[in-house]
Amino acid sequence: MRCVSSRPTFGILEWLRPGEEERVEQLLADLKAIGVSELRTGISWADWHDVGGEDWYAWLLPRLAREVSVLPCFHYTPPTLGIVPHSCSPPRDPKQYADFLDVFITRFGEHFEWVELWNKPKNPLEWDTTLDPNWLIFCQMVGGAAHWAQKRGKKTVLGASGPMDAQWVGLMCDRGVLRYIDAVGIHGYPGTFEFWWDGWNSKIARVRNVLLQHGSNAEIWITETGYSTWRHDEQAQIAAFTRVMAAPAERVYWSAAHNRNPSMEMDAPAVDEREFHLGMRRTDGSEKLLMRLLRQGGVEAVDNTPWLHQQPSPATSVATRRKPVLITGGSGFLGCNLANRLCREGEPVLLYDNLSRAGVEQNAEWLRETYGDLVQVQVADIRDAQTLGEAAQLSSAVFHLAAQVAVTSSLTGPISDFEINARGTLNLMEALRGMSNPPPLVFTSTNKVYGSLDQVALRLNGERYEPDASEIRASGINENQPLDFYSPYGCSKGAADQYILDYARTFGLAAVVFRMSCIYGPHQFGTEDQGWVAHFLIQAMKGRPITLYGDGKQVRDVLFVEDLVDALLLARKNIRTLSGQVFNLGGGTENTTSLLELLTWIAELNGKKPAISWGNWRPGDQRYYVSDFSKFQTATGWKPQVEMREGVERLHAWLREFHCAAASQESLATA
Repeated sequence: MRCVSSRPTFGILEWLRPGEEERVEQLLADLKAIGVSELRTGISWADWHDVGGEDWYAWLLPRLAREVSVLPCFHYTPPTLGIVPHSCSPPRDPKQYADFLDVFITRFGEHFEWVELWNKPKNPLEWDTTLDPNWLIFCQMVGGAAHWAQKRGKKTVLGASGPMDAQWVGLMCDRGVLRYIDAVGIHGYPGTFEFWWDGWNSKIARVRNVLLQHGSNAEIWITETGYSTWRHDEQAQIAAFTRVMAAPAERVYWSAAHNRNPSMEMDAPAVDEREFHLGMRRTDGSEKLLMRLLRQGGVEAVDNTPWLHQQPSPATSVATRRKPVLITGGSGFLGCNLANRLCREGEPVLLYDNLSRAGVEQNAEWLRETYGDLVQVQVADIRDAQTLGEAAQLSSAVFHLAAQVAVTSSLTGPISDFEINARGTLNLMEALRGMSNPPPLVFTSTNKVYGSLDQVALRLNGERYEPDASEIRASGINENQPLDFYSPYGCSKGAADQYILDYARTFGLAAVVFRMSCIYGPHQFGTEDQGWVAHFLIQAMKGRPITLYGDGKQVRDVLFVEDLVDALLLARKNIRTLSGQVFNLGGGTENTTSLLELLTWIAELNGKKPAISWGNWRPGDQRYYVSDFSKFQTATGWKPQVEMREGVERLHAWLREFHCAAASQESLATA
C-alpha cells in the first residue's frame, strides 16, 4: 500500500492507431522530455483482426517497450464477434476474449508486465448492473481473462466503468473476479465530463471501502483522467492535474500527451468537441502550458508555480485596494514592460495571458517576485468571453496587447488567427460596451494593415531600400495611407483595428489604436516570425545561422520598448482628447535599419558576423515601412528617447545576462 503522503506514479494515456508511426515517435520524445516512463495504450481487438493489425502491434509493442513501461489495455470487440455489431458489445463467447489475450501474451508478453482488462458495455448509466445480462457476460469475460493472464505471469488491472466505478467493482467482487485482480482502475474527468464532483478522495474512498468489505488488497489506480481545454482554459487543466497528483492512488494515467486528431477515429466521428482538446499538445503540434512546465522540471515544476493556481481578487488589489490595470497579453514582451512601469509607480496590474508563447511565464514569475501583490495573474484566453468580461469588470484601464502575432502562423492556421485577433478583440469590446462606466482602452494594431505597400515606389541605396518620394523619405508612412489588408494576420488585426475605432464612434467607448512598427527591448523572446531584432541577437549569441527572407535590404523603423510604454501611458492620460483616433507609432526616420545593416551592427557586438541563409520573400512582406509618428507627437509631445544603437546594445546586454542566468540554473539542476 502506498504511503498516503507520497505522490502517485505518473503516466500518460495515449490511444495509438495503425499507421501512426510518426506520432509514436513524437510521443516517445515527449515522454522522455517530461520524464515519464509509464504509458497506458489501447490494444484494440478490432484492429488486431483488421488488415495489417498484427503487423502494427508487432512493430508498436517492441518500439514502445524500448523507451517506457507499457500498460496494454485490451478493449474493443470485433463487431463480427460481438453479441451486436458494435465494438463495445460483449463477445458471443466470453472465452474468446481470454483467447485473444493468450495469443497476445504469447507473441508480445516480453514487452509488458501488466495487462488491463477493459471492454466496457455501452453507457453504464443506462443499465442496472444487477439485472442486465450484458454486465454478467462482462464479469464472466473479464474474470476468465484475468485468471488466465495471471497464470501466464502477468499482473492484472480491472478496467474502470466511469461514473459507476464503485458499483462495477462491487459487482466484480460479488462474482469472484477480484481474486484475480492486482489493481483496480477508476476514471474521472472533473470539470470536463463530470460536473458534479466531490473530489478524488471521496471517489477513491468509495472504491476502497468496497475492496475492504470483500477482503481485496488490490491497488487503486486512476487509469484515465484529464482536462479538456476546449474553452482555452489551460490554467484549469493545470489545476486539475495538480489535484489528481495529490490523490491517494498508487498510479495516475493522464489523458493525453496529444490532442485527438478528428480524422483518426475508432468508430463513428465524435460529436463532442471536448474530446479533441484533452492533450498537452495542440493538434498543430504546439505545446500547452502544462506540457511546457512538465518539460521544464516535471511534476515539481507544476507544483512549484503557485501563482498559476491563484485567481484574481474578486474586486480590488489586496495591496492597494485599487482597481488594477488590465493588460491582455500581460506576460508577453510588451505587457511585461508596461506592467513593470505601472507597478514601479505603485499601480496594481492584472496580467491576462494564456502563456502560450514559450518563455513568457518567466516574465510573469519575475513580475510576481518583484512586485508581490501588485501583480495578479489570470491565466486565460481572450477567446474565453466570460472570463475576459469578468476581468474587464475589475479594471481601471485596459491595454489590449494579446494577439496571434505571426504572419506565418496565420497562413497555416487562419481560423485560429481570426478567433484570437478579431473575435477575441470583439469579445473585449462587447464586455466593455456592456458596462455602465467602461474603462479606457488602448490597442496595439500593426503596420500590416497597410498591406505590402507595393504602391510606394522604391529605389536602392546601398544595402537598403528608400522611397523615391522625398516627403516619404523625410517623414515616413502616415495614417492617411490606404488600408490594404494582406495575409490572414493583416485581415484579423485590421478587423480588430476597425472594430475598436467603430465602437468608439458608435458606442462612445474611450479607445485609441496604435499601428505599430517594430518594437524591441528587454524581456523579448524573439523568433523568426516575430520580434526579429531579438531573434537576430539570440541567434548570433548562440552561433546559429540567421535566415533572411527576400534580399535583406528591406527597411524598418525600430522603437525601444520603454519609449512605447511612454506612449501607451500618454494615450491613457489623454484619452478624452485622443479617443476614436488611430496613430502610427515607431522609431521614425531617425531609427531605421535594413536587415543587412543590423547584422553588421550585431557583428560589432559579438565580434563575429552570423552566418546567413536565404529564403523567398514571404506574403505581404514590406520592402519599406517607416512610421510617421508626427500626429501623435503633435497631440502629446511624445517622441522616441532611446536611439537605435543604444537600444540594441541594451537589449544585447539583457539577453546575455538572461541566457547566462538560465545556463547557470540548468547547470545547477543537472549537477
